[in-house]
This record gives sequence, C-alpha cells and structure tokens, in this order.
Amino acid sequence: MRTGKRIGVLGGGVLCMALVALLLAGCGSAPANQVEMGVAAFQQTSVSIKAGQAIHFVDPASGGTHIICVGEGLKCVPQTGAPDALNTADGMTFSTGDSRDIVFPTAGTYNIVCIIHPGMEMTVTVS
Repeated sequence: MRTGKRIGVLGGGVLCMALVALLLAGCGSAPANQVEMGVAAFQQTSVSIKAGQAIHFVDPASGGTHIICVGEGLKCVPQTGAPDALNTADGMTFSTGDSRDIVFPTAGTYNIVCIIHPGMEMTVTVS
C-alpha cells in the first residue's frame, strides 16, 4: 500500500509542475498578432499573418506619440493592397495608451514605418 501512495504523490507533483509550466509559458510575451511600440521602435520587427487578419497595434504607457503608415524611411509611400488606415500620405497617429486593430486584406509584404522616429520600421507579411 505504501508504494501506491508514493506513486500517487509523485504523479500529482509531476502533474502540478506541468500545469505551472503551461501557465508560465505565455507570461511576458505579446500575442502573435500584437505589435507594441516603444519610445522609438516597434518591439517586433516582423509579423506574418493571413489575408483578412488584423494586427493589434499598441502604444503602451511607456510609448509616446507615433505616426505610422506603409512607407520607407520617414515617408508614407502608398502601396496597392495595403490597409486603407495605413495607406495614406499623412499616416495614422497613435498617442500614449492608444491601441487599434488594423486588418490586412490583401496578400503581400508591407513595410510599416513611423514617420517621426528614424529607423522605426517593421515588416508585415500577409499570405
């Protein structure tokens, strides 16, 4: 009888450890389709999604003002198939604390830039 109890306790301990590992696996990481903006950089440099899916852009409390668009360098450069919200000459403004979902309807590769922060860019690949 004693052996059976030990196995039960050990099995319960292993199960508990596995549960804790699963719960901690997602800690500290953003969802796959979420892009956070730092003071002058995107936290992710690339994201891959399927046509029709959205990316959740977040400007957290530690961020700052950003104006993002499809473009190159510090310029908005419209691109066929890009989301209307990011395919403008003026870009989309994010203030500290803002978040928005932007749907990418068409397959392609899109370079997203912040026109007020040199080097703040990322690539969105839509399949």
